[in-house]
Amino acid sequence: MIVINTERLNICKITMADADSLSEVLSDPMIMKYSTVGVHTQQQIKEFILNCQKNHDINGFGHWAIYDVSSNAFVGICGLNKHDVDGSELIHINYRLARAQQGKGYATEAVNGVLDFAMTKLNLDKIYAIIEPQNKSSLNVVKRTGFEFIKSATFRGLDVELFSFTLSALSLKKDSM
Repeated sequence: MIVINTERLNICKITMADADSLSEVLSDPMIMKYSTVGVHTQQQIKEFILNCQKNHDINGFGHWAIYDVSSNAFVGICGLNKHDVDGSELIHINYRLARAQQGKGYATEAVNGVLDFAMTKLNLDKIYAIIEPQNKSSLNVVKRTGFEFIKSATFRGLDVELFSFTLSALSLKKDSM
């Protein structure tokens, strides 16, 4: 089921049918290098899928699978999660793309689609990004999409940089187009 549609991407609810595709991302040590949970086994991928479905049922959001509109090729995952960072519960965006799909602008496009969904369907005010300072690719994506640096923080024992995006800014950006 498609949740978000962009020019080149279908962002869909994750199901067990996505398990093999998800392993391209979640089992790849290079892609999971900056993950706080690390590389996933096949069992952990099944648990991840169930958790995604549960979060979507409870919150109306979670991780979603990304597919290319024209080829239906699996691109990766993106989504929104709730986590405590320095004593505050934040809704943050994250994304991971299969190696073959990196460098094509898909992360930026997916983030923009998720931000629009967060504003128009979830009526959220602010979305955060939690990124390790060494993760240059993700830092570039959040900067390109308009996130602003807030502060350095600790998340799950790691030093991270915290960014925010005020969704009313997205509304103003759309109005000026």
